[in-house]
Amino acid sequence: MKIKSVLSMGLVCAGLTVGGFTYINANAKYVGHNSTPTELRGTWYRYEGHNKWDTYKITKKSVKYNGHLLYSTGKGGSKKLFIKHSGDTYMLNGHFKYDYQTTGTYWLSHQKVNGHRVLKNYHLMGQYNVFTKNKLKHNYSYHKDSLKDIGR
Repeated sequence: MKIKSVLSMGLVCAGLTVGGFTYINANAKYVGHNSTPTELRGTWYRYEGHNKWDTYKITKKSVKYNGHLLYSTGKGGSKKLFIKHSGDTYMLNGHFKYDYQTTGTYWLSHQKVNGHRVLKNYHLMGQYNVFTKNKLKHNYSYHKDSLKDIGR
C-alpha cells in the first residue's frame, strides 16, 4: 500500500515538472527591427489603369517597389531596412525622424478582396493605398481626411 502511494506521488510530481517545462506562450509578438514581419511578405499589386500595376515585393530582408530597391538590410543610410512597429502597423524605414522621409505606414487590413486580406498603406495627406495579392483590374485605394482608418 505504501509503495502505491509513493509511486503515485512520484508520478504526480514528475507530471507537474514536465508540464511546467512544456508551457508554450501563444502570443507571438514582432520583435525584430531588421526583418519584415511575415504577414507583410509577398508580392502586392495596386491597379494604376491601362493594364499597369504598382508592385511591392516584400521579402524578409528587402522591400522593392516596381522593381527598384527601397530598403535592404545590406544597405546603409536611407536604404537601410529598419522596421518600426506600433500596434498593428509597421513603418518600413522607421529610423527617420519625419514622416515625409518614409514610404508611410503599412498594415495587413481586416478588409478582404476576393476572400483575401489586403495590404494597406497610409502616407500623408489622407491617401490610403490598397494592395492585393492578385493582379485585379480595380483600384481599391481611397482618399479620406481622417486618420481613424490607420491600422484597420
